[in-house]
Amino acid sequence: MSTKKIIPALIAMVVTVSACTDSGAADTSTSATRPDVTTTAPDAGETTTSTDGGPEPTTAPNRRPLEVVDCDDPEDDVAIVCEAYDLIQEQYVDPIDDEALADAAALALGTLDGNDTDDLLVCATPSDVFVSTCNTAADAADDTTEAAEMIVAGFATYALDPNSAYLDSDALDLLQEEQEGQIEGIGALVSPEDETIPGDNKQCGVVSETCRILIVSTISDAPAEAAGLERDDVLLEVDGESIVGWTVDEVTAAVRGPAGTDVALTLERDGQRVDVKITRAAVVIPVVEAETIGDVGYVRLTSFTGTASSQFETAIVDRLADGVDELVIDLRNNPGGFLTTAIDVTSIFLEDGDVVITEGPDDSTTYPVNGDAIIPEDMQVYLVVNKGSASASEVLAATLQERDAAVIVGENTFGKNTVQQRFNLSNGGALKLTIARWLTPDRHDFGGAGVEPDVSLDVTDLTTEELVAAVTATG
Repeated sequence: MSTKKIIPALIAMVVTVSACTDSGAADTSTSATRPDVTTTAPDAGETTTSTDGGPEPTTAPNRRPLEVVDCDDPEDDVAIVCEAYDLIQEQYVDPIDDEALADAAALALGTLDGNDTDDLLVCATPSDVFVSTCNTAADAADDTTEAAEMIVAGFATYALDPNSAYLDSDALDLLQEEQEGQIEGIGALVSPEDETIPGDNKQCGVVSETCRILIVSTISDAPAEAAGLERDDVLLEVDGESIVGWTVDEVTAAVRGPAGTDVALTLERDGQRVDVKITRAAVVIPVVEAETIGDVGYVRLTSFTGTASSQFETAIVDRLADGVDELVIDLRNNPGGFLTTAIDVTSIFLEDGDVVITEGPDDSTTYPVNGDAIIPEDMQVYLVVNKGSASASEVLAATLQERDAAVIVGENTFGKNTVQQRFNLSNGGALKLTIARWLTPDRHDFGGAGVEPDVSLDVTDLTTEELVAAVTATG
């Protein structure tokens, strides 16, 4: 079998490349219903469908036994296929037809090396379109569990947007660890981009000759920074293995690992190959940094975690207590986080009005401020952003820009205008789905292009003092 991981792990090596703005994990046990299907696949021997312990599966020579079951009452090993299918049909932001899902599953199964067993394989079919997918699974997967997980991973990887993903139980543990503010890895933020994609949104999901993994930033004092990783470095290999054909999640799962272990990375920098060996470490993901510089209050918010709003508010209160005249809020390389935290942080600036509108497949929802504004309306506020400012960061920047509550300084932001929600699956894993797109209260959409700053300014490689001086000088 292939040594390539079949289950996507995390979207980034430290924090999600385009962090979900709503973690709301929801248990689900729904299943699709459809008529029984019995078919004989071309050149594949006889495939028998069974819904209640029906006829014994039979097979033609050189093909393993295959039992195709529908989603009325699927057995445990294949139930996740039905659960994922239902979730995509009911929750995903865009309609996805069965043919696209079946093709995506087949693509994922095709990355396996082929089975080496004659054991029975059971395969679930949400509709008769998926019978051919089951025939592919019989040839490709070692067992029923592997086939089911690969089918679900294929749905997310090849049929949906790059921010949707299937997480197995181990990956889910890593994600929860990440949300608690500490991970073990190298401490780098990455972005998958394909310059051949027309338009502003260059995001891609599977590494190829054109879809490349770029280093966006490194966390201060983390191993990636110490090893000299630089913005726009292109990741080519992990431990000597090319990452072409891997999903972004597979790449980042391979890079992360226990503290004290090494990972060898091959990068492309300015047209040259660079080999780097990095010793992984426990990386604390900072949330808030703050200080008072003269009459300017500086607060850096690095992620919209569950506790970020309270830490941010405390930092603002302390700066106001110092009698500052201006505030510089630093959102550089902040990849986002929880939508609820974005609302809470925005509410610290605004006494009334709305923060964001999310538009799902069937309806839209408007989220108002919560009435906790503490920053005086006449205070000069600067919001510093760059390409690494994404998702919830863009909600804050776009809304404050629209209300003239802050001057946005820096460069165009990442351009992620989608909301993800995590749904638990019966095997202990989860499906993370894009369930909505967000718009500003005036219904501006910054997807792809990002939020354009009011003042363009090079804000890279500056000390805190240099940043504060450069930003306040623009006023």
